[in-house]
Amino acid sequence: MKLLPLVLKNLLRKKTRSALTVGSIVLPLLVICLLGTLLRALETDPSGGKGMYRLIVRHKVSLTNWLPAAYDAKIRNLPGVVETIRMQWFGGSYIDQSARNQFARFSVTDVDRLLRVWDEATVVEGSEADWVSDRSGLLVGRQLMRKYGWKLGQKVTLKGDIYPVTLELTIRAVFSAPDESGVYFHHAGIEEAVPYAKGQVGWYWLKTHSVEATERVPKVIDAMFENSPEPTRTETEKQFQSMWVSMIGNVKLLVGSITTIIGLVILVIAANTMAMAARERVTEIAVLRVLGFTREKVVGLVLAESLALSLLGGALGVGLFLLLLPGLREGLLNSPMASFAAGVRLFPEVLLAASGVTVAVGLLAGLVPALRSAGRSITDGLRQVG
Repeated sequence: MKLLPLVLKNLLRKKTRSALTVGSIVLPLLVICLLGTLLRALETDPSGGKGMYRLIVRHKVSLTNWLPAAYDAKIRNLPGVVETIRMQWFGGSYIDQSARNQFARFSVTDVDRLLRVWDEATVVEGSEADWVSDRSGLLVGRQLMRKYGWKLGQKVTLKGDIYPVTLELTIRAVFSAPDESGVYFHHAGIEEAVPYAKGQVGWYWLKTHSVEATERVPKVIDAMFENSPEPTRTETEKQFQSMWVSMIGNVKLLVGSITTIIGLVILVIAANTMAMAARERVTEIAVLRVLGFTREKVVGLVLAESLALSLLGGALGVGLFLLLLPGLREGLLNSPMASFAAGVRLFPEVLLAASGVTVAVGLLAGLVPALRSAGRSITDGLRQVG
């Protein structure tokens, strides 16, 4: 504590340089926190653990290949399976094809079973019965209701692209869930307008009663249809989500590489600042040695200055991240990445990692200047003119 006033005085000696160094730490650390949060969100189950009991059955070759609707009874009657639903990705457009108006649009064959499979969702406006009984009824996520200002009973027109049909649907129910970015409607309307869609399924979504069943059932289903014209690939909800992420590349490797590069850039900037400060104070440090400062105290003094700069930048960076996180999540919820935003939250491990980077940068940046300053002889220091 006796060295603290001296540390603070040295930091304030070159106010502009210290401020720029702190700023060079703030922004990169903010980026590290953002990237770390996005990466953790990709790995998080927004359903609160309920997703671990859900499986997706799709065509083994591609998501664009359909499965027969006749598979439903065989899958549903398997031991360990609680419920199944048949779904199709409708795609299409609402208003236009702009990114702002992109959201998940699904047609469901078994509408009465949907909320039994996704049991973390609850209807908060209207009723499930109203939606199930209306063949043109629409079940809408609460986030979308806020985004577009929709009201219960309002008409919503969806223009198809995969299916050449325009659907005029009526909002009959609104659901609350971790992911509120989608709309769901009866597949019967598509089958009536597009005959070739009848009896075809994009994928089956099913719920099991235990972790043991979740591990066992995929092998049973895939073996059952292995030699059929439409073989299946059954995977957990988490694996299915990871498949979508993998389509844009190795995100984890990319984020990890960027974070490493950013950390090295911070280290170089901070090390350069501390090296300059040490060079300017060669004579001063020699005088301190004459006054009785040991080599250890000199090392401690320089390291303390480096660590203080880094911690200040780190604290401001983390503070800025905490300030921006709610706005980031809200922005993602109103974008085509809304389903991903359901997993975005404050992760303590990200803050811990950011704190670790801050401390590491402070220590490593000051280590070489500290050792060089302490290792220089007093006579050499006193001879040098600053």
